[in-house]
Amino acid sequence: MTAFLLALILAVCAAAPAATVPDYRKSGADHFFNLEYDEAIADYTRLVEQNPDDPIAYNHLASAQLYKELYRLGQLESSALRGDNQFLRQARPQPDPQAKIRFEETLSRGRRVAESLLARDRRNQLALYALGTNHGLRGNYEFSVEKSWFAALRSGGKAKDYCEQLRKLNPDFADSYLVLGVYEYVVGSLPLPVKVLAAIGGLRGSKEKGEAYVNRVAREGKYARDDARVLLVILYRREKRPLEAAKMLESLIADFPRNYVLGLELASMYSDAGQRDRAVSMLRDLLHKADSHAPGYQRLPRGAVERKIERLQNGM
Repeated sequence: MTAFLLALILAVCAAAPAATVPDYRKSGADHFFNLEYDEAIADYTRLVEQNPDDPIAYNHLASAQLYKELYRLGQLESSALRGDNQFLRQARPQPDPQAKIRFEETLSRGRRVAESLLARDRRNQLALYALGTNHGLRGNYEFSVEKSWFAALRSGGKAKDYCEQLRKLNPDFADSYLVLGVYEYVVGSLPLPVKVLAAIGGLRGSKEKGEAYVNRVAREGKYARDDARVLLVILYRREKRPLEAAKMLESLIADFPRNYVLGLELASMYSDAGQRDRAVSMLRDLLHKADSHAPGYQRLPRGAVERKIERLQNGM
């Protein structure tokens, strides 16, 4: 009888599923795109601890640290990057020095891991992708926070070089096209006199090719698909294609319903498209979510939303 019970216990244990390993990459991304940066940082920190030899994990963490600071500084709306380049004329924001230290430390740790992988195998695709993203994140900080244009260009150039190496090794590594797409679009958007000088220096770009690359990542990307979708909203707005931006925003809102900034942007796209009634309806829906204490909407800037509704109703 004792032997039978022991055998039964062993059989049950063998049939029981193994403990599920938390998917901190997935939960971190959900928090990240819902503006829950502290939670995203916590999950990505666990991801790094779980996978200390994964250089991409450090980039996820650095990205959450960066965007927490951009959110604090009020720089997350795509209106900050409209086609009129008003963003470039705004005063430099006042960054948190400690936030910069944490961001740079994370990038440095990730870079060391990726460089170590490359030292063992110069064709390591994840290491090349991680280094491209790493330098891209640094360039993002230099551009958005420090407004150091030339430093951002240098970082962007390094990011492009790593992603170009990866593309030559494996043209099907879809995520590598995000950095390449941004580079193509930015260089292709330069004013004609600057573009001529850039071409003399060997820099050439195409807005159309850049957009096509970003679209590919939005369709096929493994690591940067949602980043590409957000970037497409910015590109469509710059190109004065608000209804295409609105369609992308609607898909993002379906996936990240706690992100009220996406709703504000969608209302702006309707307004830009001349659909003021839809814009007002969207803004009122945001207020309703705030009133009903929907998750994420407690941070909605209610006064600004009400003033926007009033301006739209008055034809402004």
